[in-house]
Amino acid sequence: MTLAVRATNRALDLDFSIQLTRRALPRAGFGVPASALADRPLAAWVRDRGVTVTAHDHDDLDVVQSNGIRCTQVVFRCGPETDVIRRAADLGVFRFVAGTSHQIARLRECAPRTEYVYLDVDSPLVFADRRLRVIGLFSDVDDAGGPVEWASAAERLLCRTALLKTCGSPVGRIMLSGGSTEAWLDGHAPRLVSVVTAVDDALREGCERWHLPRPTVTLAPVPTEK
Repeated sequence: MTLAVRATNRALDLDFSIQLTRRALPRAGFGVPASALADRPLAAWVRDRGVTVTAHDHDDLDVVQSNGIRCTQVVFRCGPETDVIRRAADLGVFRFVAGTSHQIARLRECAPRTEYVYLDVDSPLVFADRRLRVIGLFSDVDDAGGPVEWASAAERLLCRTALLKTCGSPVGRIMLSGGSTEAWLDGHAPRLVSVVTAVDDALREGCERWHLPRPTVTLAPVPTEK
């Protein structure tokens, strides 16, 4: 009973965090690491509400499958292992984060359909083709730096968005990942408000500076250490 109540509370805290985020960023998305879904009731809540789940290895894909998470909910972050990229694509995952030329080449190689890619902030520029469609940009955030670092990360992505627009490849999404899962899911309202407000301010100022339409934003904690 205690575990069930805790899981319910975590689901309510997640809902609270999402709603709080959307007060400042009305179109914002929220991502939950697959590693946070060991709790089955919480996983069911995430599945039923279509919340984004971020995955990055075989273990994460196992969790996704065992909990019935739909492939449309998954964003897979490519790592050094190429076989897991193929597995994710074969399972039907079609949104990826890529940070190196090798990962991008592997996606092109094994994609059974058009894949939609977030480019890491340090990745080489990639332009849309038959296999890959760049839909946004991704950055890790050093949460130890507080809201200022979240704002800086958003600004860096907007700067790169402006560059892609100049090259004729506009993107309309950014994704920021930082902070622990517990901090995002356990009702840390003042911290969350300060982060979201900083991101909102950076977006407003950056879009005005570079004459960009406001991007859709997804915020996510980093995966739990295994």
